[in-house]
Amino acid sequence: MDVGELEKPIQSIIKLVEKLDEKYRLKCFEILLNFYLRKEFKIEAEKEVATGEESGRKEEEFLVPIDIRAFLQQHSIAEEKVQGLFLMEKNEVRPIYKITTTKRATAQLQIALLTALEHALRKQGNKFEFSIKTVRQKCKDLAVYDGANFSAIFKKSKDLFKDLDDPEHVELSAEGKTELAEVISQVAKK
Repeated sequence: MDVGELEKPIQSIIKLVEKLDEKYRLKCFEILLNFYLRKEFKIEAEKEVATGEESGRKEEEFLVPIDIRAFLQQHSIAEEKVQGLFLMEKNEVRPIYKITTTKRATAQLQIALLTALEHALRKQGNKFEFSIKTVRQKCKDLAVYDGANFSAIFKKSKDLFKDLDDPEHVELSAEGKTELAEVISQVAKK
């Protein structure tokens, strides 16, 4: 491996990290450099294969995207809480949470916010967004769908979203992310 090959990507990582708050820089640099090395040079994967596996089967570790980690740190939420809401393995994310509130409006908003989190978890760079169609179906599946008021519930809570004009890409606003943090804490407890 030529050290010159590493200089440009490392400089890019440094420029990106310098934009962050000082207390996040070192950890972010380590994560991004580790991610780059794994991707480009398959360093970690080769080590794991060479050392053998205790169980005979090594599952790929799910890497929580950096945007999600930053969000969790901003809101003082432990990463384990997210792992209690979703089963995450390799590149797969599946919800395992249970909505226990009896108010359909609250349940529908919780599902929308958690669906935005699920979307962001799926791939590095994904936004905290959801599709109204997907949320509607999840609400039906979980028996909390209020057909008569479904759209009105989102319009009443429009401050949680940047824009409701594109039903396929409803992105959370800053208030929506704050509300998501509260929902994570509420739903993960149960």
